[in-house]
Amino acid sequence: MKYTLLLLLSLVLIVGISTPAYAQTITDHIVINEVDTNPPGDDSKFISEWVELYNPTDGDVDLSGWSIASTTVLKKTLTLPEGTIISSGDLLTFVNQKVWFTDTAELIELRNSDGLLVDKTREVFDLENDFKSWQRTYDGFSSWKFTSATAGSSNGKLIEDKTSSDVVVL
Repeated sequence: MKYTLLLLLSLVLIVGISTPAYAQTITDHIVINEVDTNPPGDDSKFISEWVELYNPTDGDVDLSGWSIASTTVLKKTLTLPEGTIISSGDLLTFVNQKVWFTDTAELIELRNSDGLLVDKTREVFDLENDFKSWQRTYDGFSSWKFTSATAGSSNGKLIEDKTSSDVVVL
């Protein structure tokens, strides 16, 4: 009995060690993948602030009537036009108007056509007025980083090893 318990605990330990552990998770719905709330130049003179959406699902999604909104002081909202489709694995970048977002403590929300919250960013700060943006560490993942902007391009894909990690105990 003592050896059976020891064998079982050893097996659990081996499986636990050999299984990859990710602190992040990929989503199964449309996400805000990247935002630039303070691009180079004077935001009050040019429409330059942008939001990038990503579709990690297996199918196309109709974004007609969905909205992307500033939730802080400005509370400006972009409603996506009829016929806006995002294909599986694709990215779409949107601009709205001058000074769409604040540069400190901004939260950006994505809502579907029924007004239900689909996704939101972490609280973002960008005082640099440069080519950096807040973006998910990999397309569709939960962690965010502040780095060189990649509007319309992938933030990177995490390749998961699908090989079997079966453990045989004799």
